[in-house]
Amino acid sequence: MVRFHHVNLGVPPDGAPAQAAFLTDVLGYRKVDAGDELTAMGAMWFESEDGAQIHLSVDPEHRPAARAHVAIVLGDDDLTAVEGRLSAGGHEAKVLAGAGGMRVVFCRDPSGNRWELRGDVPGDRTRA
Repeated sequence: MVRFHHVNLGVPPDGAPAQAAFLTDVLGYRKVDAGDELTAMGAMWFESEDGAQIHLSVDPEHRPAARAHVAIVLGDDDLTAVEGRLSAGGHEAKVLAGAGGMRVVFCRDPSGNRWELRGDVPGDRTRA
């Protein structure tokens, strides 16, 4: 069985602290230990409740992709809470309500990486 394990995102050399705060404070990931050797090389790992991970790598030539993105699914209430944290943190977000029966929010993290956040359309319990 194929199962998603992680995605590795590039961050500029001075961007790791802001990126880590975005993952933990806005999206709700928790930081996990990458081990002594990888941590010494600058590795930072984050994990969601389902075990899927985001790995960060410092990249002096980091250039965010225009269209490539990471997509995650959140519960309806979780997506609403994340939208509030995006707004409070000054992160621009574009909402596509009802795309394929899902509410979709596009945003960029502090390193410019694009995120697609998906959840149920508020008030639509037909997907439950």
